[in-house]
Amino acid sequence: MKTIRFGIIGAGLMGREFASAVARWCHLPQIGVRPELLAVCDKNADLLPWYKDNFPTIRLLTDDYCKLLSDRQVDAVYVAVPHNLHQEVYGAVLAAGKHLMGEKPFGMDRPANDAIMAAIRQHPGLLVRCCSQFPFFPAVQKIGALVEAESLGTIIEIETGFLHSSDLDPKKPLNWKRMIEINGAYGVMGDLGMHACHVPFRAGWRPRNVRAILSNIVSERPDGKGGVAPCKTWDNATLLCEMADPHTGQIFPWTFKSHRIAPGEKNTWYVNILGTRTS
Repeated sequence: MKTIRFGIIGAGLMGREFASAVARWCHLPQIGVRPELLAVCDKNADLLPWYKDNFPTIRLLTDDYCKLLSDRQVDAVYVAVPHNLHQEVYGAVLAAGKHLMGEKPFGMDRPANDAIMAAIRQHPGLLVRCCSQFPFFPAVQKIGALVEAESLGTIIEIETGFLHSSDLDPKKPLNWKRMIEINGAYGVMGDLGMHACHVPFRAGWRPRNVRAILSNIVSERPDGKGGVAPCKTWDNATLLCEMADPHTGQIFPWTFKSHRIAPGEKNTWYVNILGTRTS
């Protein structure tokens, strides 16, 4: 069995999720490769002891990602940092010759994404992936198989979305995802939107136009310092797009929802495709 030795840059919630997935890897059958954690980096030193206590394979804990990237034993790096750091850190990982598993949205704006994509093209020998659990759900695997087999018939319409209620409480303190200068102006669309886009884009369907209703429902939140601060990014987004199938030229509507404030929802991911398939 081949071992891929990983480093983590960004030891917060998603870093811990990635590490926990590594710990559960032995439950996966018929996998010819396994990950191993070697190094973890975060500016917040309080986050690092959890990794040291739970992963004996880790031999480097640091607040300097350059030290992690200079470790020749590290084959690949999982990066979970705020959006404004994507261009800098993703580029550095690739320049160091490491495979990259990065969090969406691969840049806080179009220029940042263009720079990241250019760096990827400069290193064709490296594997680069954007983390997304959604395509591996059994139902989505089934939908993908139907799309690839061209078994859906004429597409009448599609609906996709990712809904949760993590920001339903208006007293929840402000975090960086509410700050344009760190998150980017797209708000929830950059945070959750990739999940709702994955199946249509993978199928090759592309929007010809977009009509959008964007909602900033909670305009200010506690700042954690006894005051309040403005929330400048979008909480909810509902889009209606006219889609085109590049193979058939067929046109059909796509309704897309990414909501952080959806009462009653926790982590609701969905894909609905209405077609003329008869069997």
